[in-house]
Amino acid sequence: MKNNEWLNPKNFEKEFGMSLSTQATYRSKKKIPYSKIGGFIYYSRAKIDAWLSQHEMNIMA
Repeated sequence: MKNNEWLNPKNFEKEFGMSLSTQATYRSKKKIPYSKIGGFIYYSRAKIDAWLSQHEMNIMA
């Protein structure tokens, strides 16, 4: 795995500001894309970017 393509939960929290507990809740409800390999959680940067784009709010000023 290339380090810049995948994030672990702590790096995800630092970069996107989503707490570890919120991540766990979203994973359990299957609301966020992730991979689990050998008991470790990883987020694909490309899938997270796509997920964020799908949930973007267009607010008119």
